[in-house]
Amino acid sequence: MPILFYLKGQFVLKVVEIFYSIQGEGIFSGVPSIFVRLHGCNLACSFCDDALHVGDYKSYSFYEILDVIKDFPSKQIIITGGEPTLYDLNEFIKFLQNFGYFVCIESNGYKFENVKNADWITYSPKDWDNIKKEGWSEIKFIVSKESQVEKIVNFETNKPFFVQPLNLFDKPDFENLDFCIELVKKYPFMKLSIQMHKFLGVR
Repeated sequence: MPILFYLKGQFVLKVVEIFYSIQGEGIFSGVPSIFVRLHGCNLACSFCDDALHVGDYKSYSFYEILDVIKDFPSKQIIITGGEPTLYDLNEFIKFLQNFGYFVCIESNGYKFENVKNADWITYSPKDWDNIKKEGWSEIKFIVSKESQVEKIVNFETNKPFFVQPLNLFDKPDFENLDFCIELVKKYPFMKLSIQMHKFLGVR
């Protein structure tokens, strides 16, 4: 498992890529955001569309990351993966917040205590038989027309509840999208997340 480690007296993170785009998912869909993708994951989902997290990475100190992101006009950062909660990111989150950043985490729920300082945590559980009820800000279920949705329709929460179609690697899956549209129409406490970036052809 990757951990936060020291290099030449500084904390260092294993970073796959840093880029500037729009958030295409969840409650902040459409918001210009800085994405920091970390290396490694505790799962090996067959449908994962972020295969980069298992490849090469570079080691960055907190200030080296800041140097990359400081010229982007947005102050919203999304730390994703892979699985960010493999790392204890609380000091990194506070570091970013001290420079005025709003820090969002995208997680499968592996270890929420490692990101408890975040401003917003998006939880995308992969084990629908063991859904965590605490530690997150919004929940997002990846759904296909074959999904056993009876496992999620009775999940109770007052927090934002999204279903998101299982899409292809770089474009929408319209059969799964149609299924999700009908699902949220039937259960209006759910909201639809569509991965807007895949419709627009951006990262």
